[in-house]
Amino acid sequence: MEILASAFEVITPWHWLGLALVLLGIEMMLGTYDLLWISAAAFGATLWAALPLPAGLSSWQAEAIVFCIAALVLLVLGRTVFSNLRSAVSDRPSLNQRGRSLVGKKAVAVTDFAAGEGRVKLGDTTWMALADQAAVITQGMEVTVQDTEGTVLKVSL
Repeated sequence: MEILASAFEVITPWHWLGLALVLLGIEMMLGTYDLLWISAAAFGATLWAALPLPAGLSSWQAEAIVFCIAALVLLVLGRTVFSNLRSAVSDRPSLNQRGRSLVGKKAVAVTDFAAGEGRVKLGDTTWMALADQAAVITQGMEVTVQDTEGTVLKVSL
């Protein structure tokens, strides 16, 4: 046990900086934002260890307490106050979601719909389409895309 205690007595600001950079690197691989706050706490412990403080405040125990308190506070703040960092807000929410980007667009029926099924042309592509069985859609009529289900468009008049 004494060997373990003596190992902690040689902790320098470089050790805290190394821990902060390792945690930051792992965070960059995972993208959870949780290790980001713990890494920031390690940076805080680095600053604490580098400050010229009185002997009681510059021990490894004081540095570990500063690290633990900072990590706990930053982790709670990260999960509550800064929780919006986790949700990416895009100015183009339908990017790479072709079906979702087609909703609301106008298409032209290529075939007559039988039992609510037919084909429509949207842009330069012909799509399978479903409509309400009560709707009478004939070739050449304009329809509106309401939703998508895989590669099938759900349309209405």
